[in-house]
Amino acid sequence: MSGPLRNAVVLPFVSMHGSTLKMVTYFSESLSEKGVAVYPFELTSADLGSMAEVLVDAATLVIGTPTMLGGPHPLAAHAAFLVNLLKPRLKYISVIGSYGWGGRSVEMLTEMLSSLKVEALPPVLCKGLPIEEEYKSLDNLAILIAGKHKEL
Repeated sequence: MSGPLRNAVVLPFVSMHGSTLKMVTYFSESLSEKGVAVYPFELTSADLGSMAEVLVDAATLVIGTPTMLGGPHPLAAHAAFLVNLLKPRLKYISVIGSYGWGGRSVEMLTEMLSSLKVEALPPVLCKGLPIEEEYKSLDNLAILIAGKHKEL
């Protein structure tokens, strides 16, 4: 497919204890306030076909995931695997989420999306529940995405 990419973020996510959900909710509102369309897909119940349809001409993918056993939640990994197979025309990717004691979620998801020709934007991760610093980082990521979309 050709044509311009849409000023849109596809946001597949999963939350185990509520912190990633808080981040996704805040980030979605921040993007919307900046004029960016956002399509959240809660991965425990999302229709992946619908997600694939939105991916076709979206400019950005942001995966929301808690860290589980040192890596991304299996549903987030599955979504990344699907996106990598579909090879949408995305220009940007990022990761937001939470962790308890560290891990390699960002690195693992980036590796899983290696067939995409995209720019990786700074991730926003928090230990436990997000606090003011992480909310500011989410706003900064939303500002960055809005600016990059205008450049398209």
